[in-house]
Amino acid sequence: MPTTRRHRYVRPRSVLEQIAQIRREKAEAPKRAAQEELARILDGLNVWGTLEELRTKRFSPNLCYGPKAIGGLVPTPFVGVVLWHRPAGYYGYKTLTLLGVWAKHEGEKPELLIGSKRLAYSAPFYDAEAYHKLIRRNYDLYYQDDDLPPSDALTIPYQPEHRLTLRETIASEFARRA
Repeated sequence: MPTTRRHRYVRPRSVLEQIAQIRREKAEAPKRAAQEELARILDGLNVWGTLEELRTKRFSPNLCYGPKAIGGLVPTPFVGVVLWHRPAGYYGYKTLTLLGVWAKHEGEKPELLIGSKRLAYSAPFYDAEAYHKLIRRNYDLYYQDDDLPPSDALTIPYQPEHRLTLRETIASEFARRA
């Protein structure tokens, strides 16, 4: 017997709310297009695969998670791919290190930012069982982050003709920072 899906009741939005939503989407359309272009750049550089390889070779599977795609529109459109790991030990949950590559537009040319940043534990209390289960999927529940690249990140201008050199640079920079 086929199962039917129950839908919960959603209050219909007013016409004014719908108009405001459409206007927001139109205003954000150029920024979303810029994000898509930046995501294609990171995909062409195989940043996701490089981070997965780094995670399996350099870190314990119980202490390192990801990669995860992140992005934002403010102050300028940016996208990134990050890996997160924590130190071993009972109090290892207190700091989390993000390691990643961000791409953003600076003027007309895209830039790549390679870096790491530390995040402090910010949840009101620590429940080890829940923490160890949920941290595997996402770190946002326990650590506050704006997803922006770190201020001390290595900045490299993106040039499509130097894509293979950039791949090597990214891998060597990850190995240095890990």
